[in-house]
Amino acid sequence: MSHRILVVEDDFYIRESIRELLQEEGHTVFCAENGAQALAALETLQPPPELILLDLMMPVKDGFQFRAEQRADARFAHIPVVVMSADPQLDSRRDVLTARSYLRKPLDIDQLLAAARAATAA
Repeated sequence: MSHRILVVEDDFYIRESIRELLQEEGHTVFCAENGAQALAALETLQPPPELILLDLMMPVKDGFQFRAEQRADARFAHIPVVVMSADPQLDSRRDVLTARSYLRKPLDIDQLLAAARAATAA
């Protein structure tokens, strides 16, 4: 089944690799380089994405800031988020993020696809 997915990742190569992988799986993929662009995308994408893949460490507006604003907006709070991060403190920050799942970088392709399937199946 095809889903609308927003990839929020500042690293061009990681972002494009994820985009290509998800498109090959049949999904419609939108991308943002930081949290500010991602919030703007949520405002303009109709219908909104069904899943957000979110990096944490980004310039302009990081993943923590994005997640706080997304959760505070009733229009977008329901969209599941899968966090992707190399942050060594990721485990201790889960309560703040309340994401559907958490993936460590470097990303494992099978884990990424499984997390996307699980998040969009719920």
